[in-house]
Amino acid sequence: MSKLDTLREKWRPALLYVVSFAQFFDIVNGASVSVAILPIAQDLHFTVPQVLWILNAYTISFAGLLLVSGRLGDLFGHRRMFMFGLFWFALWALVVSFSTSPIMFILARALQGMGAAATVPTAMALIATTYPAGPERTKAFSIFGAFGGLGAVVGILMAGGLIASIGWVWIFRISAIAALILLALSFIVIPVLPAKAEKSKVDYLGAITATTGVTGIVYYIITGVEYGWGNAKTIPIFVVALALIALFIFIESRVQSPLMPLRIWKLKSFTTSVILAFVSMAKFQGIIYYANMTFQEVYEWSPLKTALGFLVHALLAVVSFTVLGRMLPRLSLKPLILVGFLLRSGSALMFAFVNEDTSYWALPFPAFIIHILGVGLSLLPIQITAVRDAENKDQGLVGALYNTGLQLGAPFGLAILNVIAISTNGNIDGAVRGGPALAKGFHNAFFAMVAMGLFGFFLSLVILPWDKPVRPTVATAHKNVSTPSLASTAVPANNVSTIEPKDLEEAVFSSEVAGHASERYDSDARTIASQPDDLEKGHLQV
Repeated sequence: MSKLDTLREKWRPALLYVVSFAQFFDIVNGASVSVAILPIAQDLHFTVPQVLWILNAYTISFAGLLLVSGRLGDLFGHRRMFMFGLFWFALWALVVSFSTSPIMFILARALQGMGAAATVPTAMALIATTYPAGPERTKAFSIFGAFGGLGAVVGILMAGGLIASIGWVWIFRISAIAALILLALSFIVIPVLPAKAEKSKVDYLGAITATTGVTGIVYYIITGVEYGWGNAKTIPIFVVALALIALFIFIESRVQSPLMPLRIWKLKSFTTSVILAFVSMAKFQGIIYYANMTFQEVYEWSPLKTALGFLVHALLAVVSFTVLGRMLPRLSLKPLILVGFLLRSGSALMFAFVNEDTSYWALPFPAFIIHILGVGLSLLPIQITAVRDAENKDQGLVGALYNTGLQLGAPFGLAILNVIAISTNGNIDGAVRGGPALAKGFHNAFFAMVAMGLFGFFLSLVILPWDKPVRPTVATAHKNVSTPSLASTAVPANNVSTIEPKDLEEAVFSSEVAGHASERYDSDARTIASQPDDLEKGHLQV
């Protein structure tokens, strides 16, 4: 064993923290940019229509490339894709910091989103292939998610300090420096797996149609709020995007090595989980955005005071996700999901009765506590259900598709809620104005979020199976697998001969729960844009 291999073995436990910090700094970057929209726009002379693209450019490229990046990680190695993503993210973050015009900023920000798309699904896969299924992996993903929640808080607070001192450009320069440090650490702590005997084939046509199709749909959802969903500027893009998605599905049913094997959608638990993720993130984004609007418009708080109002939400996410991660392997998931959706509906209902005379401690504060508990009880088990029945070779794809559902749900939900709020904004003549008069529209948006939560509840009740909790077993026999950290995975030889995939409870937590939704926290511009192979998952022979 070489000195480098010895060093990698010694530092392997640090892998979890490297990928978690990658998630952390990505979310810090996004949350900071959301707060810094106004100074960025002022310094680079953005026009009013261009301001939305400070966030939208990153969101569209991120969502559009998730599927391709996740599958490329499955084919060519999650380590390779993760490290490439860090390098690409750092490079374009640095370019963004030197932007001299809106066009330069928007293009560089979109290219930076490509790096994030390469790191998110591969980070999930690296954790899943390093930690055995069950409590150990659940704990790992809970730590991963807790870093996301902390990143949202740090990003908001850091942005205020940087903007007031050395400038918004250091938001991107600090992100670039952090990504390069993590890249160097990744070279040491992430193990190098043997190359696959068979050369991987890339479905180029599928990659092109999938990327352009998803990108077009996200673009349509985001810009439809501004121009109208039936406008000549948006509807042709939506029609072309749907045609490209249809062509992509046709291609995947014909090619020998598809980018997205259609068999993945035959897994009922996975398909249902993607739909629930879509609904869940639509509601999550709505709560974040309209709570923000309530604080700034109804309470007339400053951006800094608004950020402090969200502090309990993000800090409780760190605690609750860690505790839930330890409990989930011993619990049945469906009841948790049902309770989670009900709690989230209840929190939206509480916000629906907030007005300028309502104390923060009377309704918003307890509503935030109930909401984040509901998110942990619903979204975390949904993610476990999504990856449970998928083959190990498809885990990168599963992570990418799941995150695509999250990314599509966020802007779609916000777009629908915006229509509801704007159409009933408190003025008799329908004219738009600011201040507490907007509370009526906000209340109706929160009532719509109650309906979203109830829809998620009934969909889960009807479709999801009543699975039994997975109990840890005492190992008496061992079956070696290629990854050293998984070599001790075993089951009692006198009880069963195989463990079926449905009996392996995998816990996967994404940055999306407390990450990409929280990072799209938009204060001044008043808009938020949408922001698992070595454990063999067929049978473990004993």
